Amino acid sequence: MTTSRRGLLRAGVAAGAAALVAGCGRAVASSLDQGPAGLVEVHTRWTTEAERNGLSALLADLKGHAPNLTFTDAAPAAGRVPGGPEAELARRFTAGDPPDAVPTELGAELAAHTAADRLEGLDALYRREGWAAGPLPAGLLPLLRGEDAYRCVPLAVRRSDLLWSCPAVLAEAGAGAAPGTVPELVEDLRRVRRTGRVPLAVGGPGGARQLLEALLLGRLGADGWEALWRPGADWGSAGVAGALRDFDVLLGLSDLADPADHAGSGARPIADPAGGEAATRLVGSGLAGYQVIGDRAEEMLRAGMGLRPGAGYGWAAAPGTAGVFRFRADAFALPRAARRREASLAWLAECGSLGGQVAFSGARGSIPARTDLPAEARALFGAYQRWSMDEWRLGRITGPATWSPAADAAILGYLDHRDPPRFQAALAGG
Repeated sequence: MTTSRRGLLRAGVAAGAAALVAGCGRAVASSLDQGPAGLVEVHTRWTTEAERNGLSALLADLKGHAPNLTFTDAAPAAGRVPGGPEAELARRFTAGDPPDAVPTELGAELAAHTAADRLEGLDALYRREGWAAGPLPAGLLPLLRGEDAYRCVPLAVRRSDLLWSCPAVLAEAGAGAAPGTVPELVEDLRRVRRTGRVPLAVGGPGGARQLLEALLLGRLGADGWEALWRPGADWGSAGVAGALRDFDVLLGLSDLADPADHAGSGARPIADPAGGEAATRLVGSGLAGYQVIGDRAEEMLRAGMGLRPGAGYGWAAAPGTAGVFRFRADAFALPRAARRREASLAWLAECGSLGGQVAFSGARGSIPARTDLPAEARALFGAYQRWSMDEWRLGRITGPATWSPAADAAILGYLDHRDPPRFQAALAGG
């Protein structure tokens, strides 16, 4: 595992924050106090430098509680096994030899694991650590359960629906940093266009899908958004039609305004991050006014491009989504067939601990799933993370989208034909 000098410095700050948190004491005695010895094999999905920095900080905190526990990542490097790391994880589940702890997305993936009876219930661990008694938001707790028990432990969260902006471009254009509605955003995009800059940076199919998700949430609200991903959802509704019209207008003010700009992108996976990263760089370098994307953009703007929060880049809730925190979580679960159960429980307890969460997110750039950070630890996070912590604590929490392959194909098709009614019919049929 390699890290940059900047990453090592951030990991050091995170470790210091974790030590500070540890000094505050725990309200509930943790199973970490009697850490087991031996190996703990964990399958992670962490591949970026920021994620590796977070893992280094997390393991440093774990070593303080379980000095005789040795971590190994069960996820093989891409290209090392047929089908990649996820195919290898599925193979190990099928063979009855899963790693000691596995990652899981909240929502469809957790439900699939639960339906297949692959995961142990964690209610005893939740009671021992006191996680359901205040540290975790009440709105998050139901999303961590499968049938009649808690099935996973959240470590960190990231927000999905944000409007990033370049303050210098907005000042020149006379545009606002936080338009609250899509019509207000459209007016500001037109102001930016008059400066000769790209109004809205999208980058490619992945960025387009994230923009569409924000528009659907803004039109439908949290309840309507959650209903959209249940069986029998109404993709033919007036609310969906309105979001698709908004999508069409905003793409016309973006770097994908000409369908020819999309040429060849259908050959790439829709989740390819390269296009979104390129769009973020347009905003950070002053070549574009806005981008609608999740908060991975903040890591690139601050750490990757060296910009100062507020001066070099700004952020706000995407139009129509104020007060709603749509998130993705880093969460881990205990497979029923895991060979080293006590080691797995120690890993899960670390992931749910205050010190572990502060260490990981402090180095990675996410925020802890817990909301009980002492002021001294909170102060060690950046301006965006502190803002996001408040939004996480006070907002309505709702989970991620679960697109089908057919829906992804419909999005790619729309980027070519730009026909909203045809697009809606394809989504409703998929």
